[in-house]
Amino acid sequence: MDSTIDVIVDARGQVFLAEGMEPPVDHMHHFELSTRRMLGKCDDPTHDRAALNFVNQCVGTPGKLMEFAAEGRLPKSVLLQLLAAETRRTYLEACAAIEKQYTDECAASKDPCLESGCAVEGEVCLQPLLRDGSGYRKKCAAVWIELFANPRNRVEAWRS
Repeated sequence: MDSTIDVIVDARGQVFLAEGMEPPVDHMHHFELSTRRMLGKCDDPTHDRAALNFVNQCVGTPGKLMEFAAEGRLPKSVLLQLLAAETRRTYLEACAAIEKQYTDECAASKDPCLESGCAVEGEVCLQPLLRDGSGYRKKCAAVWIELFANPRNRVEAWRS
């Protein structure tokens, strides 16, 4: 599962998050969140340093990572990978409760997103999650932040 933050360093040395962009490979830098390491190098060491400095400003500490996640910028699957194995079930159950709430609210609206009605009983309806976009990610991130705030709940790379 991909848990990288991708950044681009342009010809002037400016750095950008590569959210939704597909630039030439030689300008893309990848930061693996689960290990806290930059992956690969480019031909220009100043670009490597600029990319690493930018990533450190965004997510270089557990606090900065939590702020980044709170903005809804990381999907549930990535946040899950950053939790210690014994904490993951708690996170998934909390997110499932959030998903059920969205499904229940969608069903109660009497305006089903599917012609046949809302999700099969007991299942999660994806349409309200997709409609809410970052709102859903922010709610799951809030749960994740509560767990991640305790260093014991983090993968090894993020414990210090």
